[in-house]
Amino acid sequence: MCSPCSDAAARDTLDLHTGWQLYHPKLQRWIPATVPGVVQQDLIRQGLLPDPGYRTNEDSVQWVSELDWTYRLRFALSARQLAQPSQRLYFGGLDTFAEVWLNGQRILTSSNMYLEHELEVKGLLRRDNVLELRFASPTRAALPRYEASGINYPADNDHAPIHLSVFTRKAPYHYGWDWGERLLTLGPWRAVQLRLGAKEHFAGRPYLSYHPEAKGRELQLRLRPEDIAAPADTRLSYTLIDPQGREVYHREGRLADFLPQAGQPFTHSLPNPQLWWPRGMGEQARYTMRLELRRRGERQPLDSYTTRVGLRTLELRREADSLGRSFTFVVNGVPFFAKGANYIPGTLMLPTRSDAQLVQLFEDMRRSHFNMLRIWGGGVYESDRFYELADRYGILIWQDFMFACTPYPADSAFLEEVRQEVVQNVQRLRQHPSIATWCGNNEIAEALKYWGWQRKYPKETFERFERDYARLFRQLIPELLSEHDPLRPYIESSPDTANWGRPASLGLGESHYWGVWYGREPFEILRERMPRFMSEFGVQSFPMPSSIRRFAREEDYDLESPVMRSHQKSSIGNDVILHYIRQEYPEPQDFEDFVYASQVMQGRGIALGIKAQRAAAPRCMGSLYWQLNDAWPAISWSGIDYWGAWKGLQYQAARAFAPYTILPSRDGRRLSIVWDEQPEGERRVRLEAERFAFDGRGEASRPWSRELSLSGRSGVLELDVPLEDFLPDEATRRQHGISYRLSAGSELLTEELYYALPPKELELPAYAQPERCELVRAADGSHYTLLLRSDRLLRDVYIDTGSPELQPEENFLDLLPQRQYRIRILPRAGAATPLPPILPLRLKALNPQR
Repeated sequence: MCSPCSDAAARDTLDLHTGWQLYHPKLQRWIPATVPGVVQQDLIRQGLLPDPGYRTNEDSVQWVSELDWTYRLRFALSARQLAQPSQRLYFGGLDTFAEVWLNGQRILTSSNMYLEHELEVKGLLRRDNVLELRFASPTRAALPRYEASGINYPADNDHAPIHLSVFTRKAPYHYGWDWGERLLTLGPWRAVQLRLGAKEHFAGRPYLSYHPEAKGRELQLRLRPEDIAAPADTRLSYTLIDPQGREVYHREGRLADFLPQAGQPFTHSLPNPQLWWPRGMGEQARYTMRLELRRRGERQPLDSYTTRVGLRTLELRREADSLGRSFTFVVNGVPFFAKGANYIPGTLMLPTRSDAQLVQLFEDMRRSHFNMLRIWGGGVYESDRFYELADRYGILIWQDFMFACTPYPADSAFLEEVRQEVVQNVQRLRQHPSIATWCGNNEIAEALKYWGWQRKYPKETFERFERDYARLFRQLIPELLSEHDPLRPYIESSPDTANWGRPASLGLGESHYWGVWYGREPFEILRERMPRFMSEFGVQSFPMPSSIRRFAREEDYDLESPVMRSHQKSSIGNDVILHYIRQEYPEPQDFEDFVYASQVMQGRGIALGIKAQRAAAPRCMGSLYWQLNDAWPAISWSGIDYWGAWKGLQYQAARAFAPYTILPSRDGRRLSIVWDEQPEGERRVRLEAERFAFDGRGEASRPWSRELSLSGRSGVLELDVPLEDFLPDEATRRQHGISYRLSAGSELLTEELYYALPPKELELPAYAQPERCELVRAADGSHYTLLLRSDRLLRDVYIDTGSPELQPEENFLDLLPQRQYRIRILPRAGAATPLPPILPLRLKALNPQR
């Protein structure tokens, strides 16, 4: 399938995105439609459907997916366009059970939203044309598949009595999840194009692979005969341009000269290539590969294909050792600690997300010091733009295939759908240096072992689950990967072996550790239960107050209100949140207190886990918390809520993932200094500590400092601390803390505040508005600056800007007595600029109210 991003040479590409209509079967009339789009999106625009995320509207929008819907476009072509030798209709994605009709003739039937389609339609087009996309109800269309199987699969996140989601190659999260509402969208969710041009064209996605172990550091042009619709004597021009725009390789010849010879791809050398590195390890250098097709003796290209290429090696080391089995990503020969989170689709109505919001997401990851993101298997394969941004920002992608938390059938028809899906998406994404690994599924191997399905289903049904699992994830997918992307690692299932309920297994690879949350274990257990790679762990919190105001009314501000229950999809959610708040924090007095405390608790707890995992390197070599973002206005595990506002977790994760961080031991007698992203060689640093009084009036402690040497790009250094010199007795511990500062010359690398007791046991002074709380708007209206100084310690200060579109660079921070703080407040995607002259700010802290 030729890339929709490839260059047009003689080709004329028409984006068929305007002029569409949608037939409303209830109203029996056509309404305006948007493509790419989904039915629900157009109904909302026309005032015919309420916002599914507002209050309890979820129930009132389910009728849409029970009906069939038709999109129609009338378009005209010129005589010149009709004379083009090749005329191909391209569909980037049809959600999900769809027929395509052109001028009264059916030309395509599709039942997989993850597939793109390109069809030759020459001879069917006229001067005036009618294109219809007929979408069947996903529930009614899937019902015969369920009836034929006779099994109601254990897809318990499917919020319906009959779990039809397993029979459809549609995003599983659309059927509901423990953080998401049920919204079964329908429609042309990706681009629709008409591609006109020569018969000779690129029909697939050639790619370039890098082989540094070969003499001359070889590049191999992976080009198959089926990638190009052209005779073998057609001329092919191959050009490689380096990141600075200089041509470093060029060759032109017969197409046959570039096709594999005796099974070997076309190969050439590239001395001293510029390598692509993940963020924090080096530059994201990318070459440009350009291929052009020509007829002999002609200069004008018939078609061209251009793609960006990052040269790098990546391996996943899973080797037996004294601790069990390692799980370490190695890029360009350098092992590194993976820092990031798990990602779910940013919305249920996928075409509604703007490019600005997508760029904002990658800016958020950059600011949070990520170098990896796991795209979880219950969503979608993301857009080309998403992976291009990952390449640019240096964010490695752990890419799940779209299977999660349930067995799937493996009959011949289902396997064929999966085969097409895997081949297309692997070929589409394999050129991206950001793709680090493929993963077969989310949690299905673990579920087959430990989730009790053996007791719930008859023996022969469970054995079928196991056989079908093997066909999909041990046979079909790895066989396809060995053919289409043999250089990348494959993880069969995540977690691969370790199980959180069996601590002895944590030495065997990566883990989803849910002892914190489902097991209600204290956060401190994260210091002890250490896997080789933490690929999921988390706790819930409520969204930001400014976001709650967008989906609820004031009368809904109660944990047991119908609105809050509707937006809390975890049956144990609020109870477990309160359990963790009560462990360390004062009892919430009202709904606002509960929302605030949930964010403080979540952020502090997960940051402890991140730091502990980093400090455990090289035993543990990755920390991906669950989850980065939300798909709707939810009470969830996210660090960034649905409206894009950073919750307390995201601020704390950014600090915990920073190049330098400090982790005090639980008793405060030892420190772990953790670093990465450091230049090669040795760096001299200074660690200083001092006691501070919560009320700002206590006596200073004796000065304490250490000169230290940090060697290598990354590492961990442990040292003892004379705790009694700072906090000699119980009374002092209740009224004082320790500030640790790590510096290199005049540069402050990091600061850590240590408290000997949980917040609820500290004698914090009563809350008072900071002595200085001044907001200054920049002259050009681009941002605000908040100036703060307090006469006392204010714990976990939350700065509420009143809008998710206005974000403080620092938030949920402790204000030390008499220290000046200067915090910029910046607009996010969607914010109106210039900013208004007045911003109503509110501050909240853990300190008791007077």
